[in-house]
Amino acid sequence: MKTITMAAALALLISCKSVNDKSKKTDQKTTILDKSSLSCPEDGICKIELLKNRSLLIKKDDINSIYYQTTENKDHSIIKYTYTKNKEKGAEDINYTEEVIFQISNSNSNLELSNSELQNIKIILGRHCNCKGQAGYFLIDNGDLILIKRNEKYN
Repeated sequence: MKTITMAAALALLISCKSVNDKSKKTDQKTTILDKSSLSCPEDGICKIELLKNRSLLIKKDDINSIYYQTTENKDHSIIKYTYTKNKEKGAEDINYTEEVIFQISNSNSNLELSNSELQNIKIILGRHCNCKGQAGYFLIDNGDLILIKRNEKYN
């Protein structure tokens, strides 16, 4: 029963569309990283996006699963790093994508956080795959985040 509920929740997340399309059309989403500095596994494609003047809202649903929404906010922006693994030839149901999504202050151009310090910002990991019990969004509280802004690009 829990598997069916999780599958239904994931299907709802995949089929949902943002209601506020007008604000996104005005340069809300742009690539912001010099590709030469992007560390990406060779078996996939990575991209980084900046959602300008947006705030990250992390929420929980009825079954305590995490999901997120964004809202307009002139003081913050959201950075979204996405890794999509290349599909295997002949494999229909084997898709794998990971996202790291976090909020930054528009007034702060650099961040250097480790482990428990990550709780000072809103940061989540999204894993989308056909991997029972491992898919969904999760809070990140272990690791390192170093973000440096130079010439309007983030590294």
